[in-house]
Amino acid sequence: MDRQTIVAKLREFLESEFPHQGLSLSETTDLLDEWFVDSLGIIETVLFIEKAFGLEVSRADINGTNFKSIATLSDYISARLVR
Repeated sequence: MDRQTIVAKLREFLESEFPHQGLSLSETTDLLDEWFVDSLGIIETVLFIEKAFGLEVSRADINGTNFKSIATLSDYISARLVR
């Protein structure tokens, strides 16, 4: 799966599950400081990634680096898919 497809799926999920009034979601929007309502959002995103991309996300991978933005999440997912 190419990176743009991953980005599109993530953006669609985040915008539908966590709508944010007045903020446009880009690849570099800070998901932790600007987008997620609470930690439940992270859990729901992990579940989405596992289902949509067929990956198992380990606890160690749930961190501020991987979940910083759509760009960092896409990089994480892309790296995991090539294994």
